[in-house]
Amino acid sequence: MGRGQVRPRAHRQVREGLRDGRDAVPSRDHHPGSGRADIGRTRRGAGRLERCGRALRGLRHPRIPSPQGRVAGNPAVRTVPTASANDTLAFGSERQRVYAPCRAKCPVYIDVPGYLMAIAEGRYTDALETVLERNPLPSVCGRVCLRPCEAGCRRCNLDEPIAIAQLKRAAADFGAYPSPVPLARLGFSAGVVGGGPAGLTAAYDLAMAGFLVTIYDAKPKLGGMLRYGIPNYRLPDYALDKDLDYILSLGIEVETDVSIGTDVTVAELRMRHDAVVVTTGLQGSRALPIPGADAPQVLAALSFLAAAACGERPALGAKVVVVGGGNVAMDVARTARRLGAREVQVVCLESSEEMPASADEVWEARQEGIKVDCSWGPTEVATEEDGVCGLDARRCTAVFDSQRRFAPQFDESETIRFAADTVIFATGQSADVAALGLELTPRGGIVIDADTMRASEPGVYAAGDVVNGPTKVIDAIADGHKVAAYVIRDLTQDTSRLEQLAEGAEALGSVPDSMKSKIEPKRRIQMEKLEFYEAVRNFEEIEQGYTEYEAAREAQRCLGCATGARLSHEKCASCLTCMRVCPHHAPMVKAGGFLYFDADMCHACGACASQCPAQAISLEGHSEEEMGIRTQRALEGAGEDTTLVFACGCTPSRPDMPGSEVRTMTTTCLLRASETTVLKALQSGAARVVFAGCVEATCRYPHARVLVEQRVSLLKDMLGQLGLEDRFIATTEAPEEDVHLR
Repeated sequence: MGRGQVRPRAHRQVREGLRDGRDAVPSRDHHPGSGRADIGRTRRGAGRLERCGRALRGLRHPRIPSPQGRVAGNPAVRTVPTASANDTLAFGSERQRVYAPCRAKCPVYIDVPGYLMAIAEGRYTDALETVLERNPLPSVCGRVCLRPCEAGCRRCNLDEPIAIAQLKRAAADFGAYPSPVPLARLGFSAGVVGGGPAGLTAAYDLAMAGFLVTIYDAKPKLGGMLRYGIPNYRLPDYALDKDLDYILSLGIEVETDVSIGTDVTVAELRMRHDAVVVTTGLQGSRALPIPGADAPQVLAALSFLAAAACGERPALGAKVVVVGGGNVAMDVARTARRLGAREVQVVCLESSEEMPASADEVWEARQEGIKVDCSWGPTEVATEEDGVCGLDARRCTAVFDSQRRFAPQFDESETIRFAADTVIFATGQSADVAALGLELTPRGGIVIDADTMRASEPGVYAAGDVVNGPTKVIDAIADGHKVAAYVIRDLTQDTSRLEQLAEGAEALGSVPDSMKSKIEPKRRIQMEKLEFYEAVRNFEEIEQGYTEYEAAREAQRCLGCATGARLSHEKCASCLTCMRVCPHHAPMVKAGGFLYFDADMCHACGACASQCPAQAISLEGHSEEEMGIRTQRALEGAGEDTTLVFACGCTPSRPDMPGSEVRTMTTTCLLRASETTVLKALQSGAARVVFAGCVEATCRYPHARVLVEQRVSLLKDMLGQLGLEDRFIATTEAPEEDVHLR
């Protein structure tokens, strides 16, 4: 009997059992390591579909029995246990904790493939919850993160990286923030000084661990540099407040307009709390020590940005020169443009290749009419009776020496004056922590013990930029996690969080050459933006966000790295079916006869899982149990005439469906919906089940189409012999025209 055919005798028993209500409905149980199948009995009183499901689970993929009555396998092949990327052994290799490169490059190890998969299937709340497991500021990071994850995306050497950060924003835009559930109160109290990304993260972790937490901040509102240093056209207040509301819902207390050292001392905070965590960041700006730097029309970058964030409009004049080459300098220049300056010029020491500002920020600044002049070293702020009239500079020939140390060299014979009414210095940041009474570094940062993150005073810890100097938002979040883990360890002796942070992660390599030809290039979906001529008129957010459709289509470009086949050695019968059906040769037998899956080669298509007769293979996020839970969730409150559509995510359109109510459950491929899942849907109240497949032009896994067709045929045969043929429909539908593609 060929694969995909059904044993007539077994189905005859099923039909008879369902017809007269007998409890002797056959079910085939798999014997681990052998593949042997027996006919068993279901419990008396089980419902029709429950017994039907038990029977058909054993009949998924009948196999050719050997003369001894056992399923034919390969006794020379043994299996290596495989697991998800979150477990010890990944995909059966000797590697420890193999991650997708995007996840490995994230400072907080967000499960990027996990939340992209959820978005691809329209599960935005699930996606948001996945992000929140590692990052309590998804709305913020979806807008301002510098995206180290995208640099690791394996699509980089195929076409373009996935829009990982923008999809994080989509999760926050369309998902519902959950209600965080902290551990029981432990009786410990912590004071966090500073409400920026590091402080907010530390407060969140401590509150989740059962601490009573109070955040103290010198500003009227929380957010730190997120609110007062990043302009609204990049990070609107409402987006920040969305994350703050989630964090503060843990019952964290907040005291604003409190200056530590003036209104309250660190010693007084120690009397209130068991631990004090200082995360004040770098709120001051450094000016260059050149003549004229103290003129009234010379401004500090961070003070200027904070004033603009509070709605103030400093008098700038017509011409503004911004000194600096980083992202802060770009923010200052673009803010000055929006505040009415007709000409804005950025002058920096570095060459265009060496500028620390992100290429996107520089490009957008230029699109807004801002001039960027590189390789100039300011020598003097030129002044007249009426005030500033310009900035004098000399040509910089080199910024670093041969060992990449800061050692600028100049050509004194080449000089220039940049006309200016206002000069704004964005040449560095400084900490304002002298009043805290803690030991400081020569540059003004807080000294800590690297092994404990404790400052010089007992019970006081420090983290973030005030310790490390200027870093990325995501790095500050990572440091917030770290300092909270140390506080928790010191006060509760719980080391689990520190152990989790210390675990290493190996990243998959680039896509092998043998796989590149099997992956269809797909253009990155571009997010809608304001036109630049319109953007400079106000502080409206430039990036308008993805629609749900656009986000799902972009997420479907994800290759699912490190989320592929998981092999259970207890169930595997060593039949090697997976090796026969995998188009990428991911299943391998190595020396000694061990079967394992090569994570570098696995494309997470699910072909092996769909054909495994022993059900020994599953995919990350798509196990039978997980699919069953999603199916039940999709049918909650369903009426008697409800149609459940299992829809392939490769096409957004849906055909007209029968029934008074239609529920849709999107999957990355219909191979994810097994016979068991379909029966679970019927058991859970669906009047009928529809497979809405994609068409060849949009199929993510073209090689899997024939397997989907086989599954449809098998389902029709099984349900037909059970008298349920009218409760299953299969269809395909052409997609709507793609939009916003580059």
